[in-house]
Amino acid sequence: MTLEQQKETTAPKTNGNAAPEEVKDWAHDYDIFDRDYIKDPFPVWDELREKCPVAHTERWGGSWMPTRYADLFAIAQDFQRFSSRDVLVAPMGAGENAGDEAMDIPEALQNYEVGAPPITSDPPLHTWARRLLLSPFSVQAIAKWEPETRELCRSLIDGFVDKGRCDAAADYAQQIPPRIIASMLGIPKEMSNTFTDWVRGFLEFGLQNAEIGGEAGRMIFLYLWDRIQEHKQNPKDDLITYLLNAEVDGQPVPETHVLGTSFLLLLAGIDTTWSSIGSALWHLAQHPEHRARLVAEPGLIPTAVEELLRAYSPVTMARYVSEDTSRPPTATRRSSPTPIKSSSTARSTRTSLSVSASTAAPARTSPAWKCASRSRSG
Repeated sequence: MTLEQQKETTAPKTNGNAAPEEVKDWAHDYDIFDRDYIKDPFPVWDELREKCPVAHTERWGGSWMPTRYADLFAIAQDFQRFSSRDVLVAPMGAGENAGDEAMDIPEALQNYEVGAPPITSDPPLHTWARRLLLSPFSVQAIAKWEPETRELCRSLIDGFVDKGRCDAAADYAQQIPPRIIASMLGIPKEMSNTFTDWVRGFLEFGLQNAEIGGEAGRMIFLYLWDRIQEHKQNPKDDLITYLLNAEVDGQPVPETHVLGTSFLLLLAGIDTTWSSIGSALWHLAQHPEHRARLVAEPGLIPTAVEELLRAYSPVTMARYVSEDTSRPPTATRRSSPTPIKSSSTARSTRTSLSVSASTAAPARTSPAWKCASRSRSG
């Protein structure tokens, strides 16, 4: 059964939520899975920035959604109270059959706390986990993948150019990252369609269906663990071997850390990249004047790439409230930890900067907090 068929035939698992009701108050009851919001969130964000910059909802486990750059920036720096240990924007279940499948889990992973370092870690672990990836993702190191990427892109275009049309997402954007990331990790590119199904199952369908998300995550981890064991016996010139050979403070990087980072590189490397490519193509399709200008002035392409990344930030992550926040007293409490949603501040008229991967609630008293908590405090 394909992922699409499974999505259609499996009863929705809403992670504890009943059938969603229409949103009537975005400041106090937003829904990140509302269809109209997904299609065009910008009017909602614009209104919230002016009326209630930090919105709140009890849906999908409960969360706060800051919309202004200053608040996001302050929270991103306050990792003591707003932790990265849980970055999903909605709670993820393990799936109904998780217990039945425990026999498939290797002994080394029986007590493994699933993570995707460095994004699911705080300092000091985050510091060395991030530093570990600086070398293989330097400009010079990434440059060696440019010829393969260009050849792939041209071959994809050659496949549909004579038709005069294509599905820019399915025929182009989604075809590139799985193959390139597979080459970088040293795993078979021939499995690109499987990787695509796993990523969509975990990030697209899994956030609203615990069974699909849990199964996709399990399949990714088990597959990568097997590849890691193979790389130990047959090293290659790739990222998995690099991680296996790396040391921190004179000690080898734990294999479970290699697994988590490989999971991140496969999952996020595919999802964020095809989202960025697809969003850029969608924008150019909607704005022929921009497309015409880039054709006439190709020197603007690097600037256009940066602007499109800013305007259509591909990453939304959460911060987890790890200790009491006393300002205001009723806002967040450790006894009831809350994932904090992020929204792109890239289009805020109050700043020209963008924070797309930083999330949480403001680390100070503000009218925004009072606005969002008013209806909850009575």
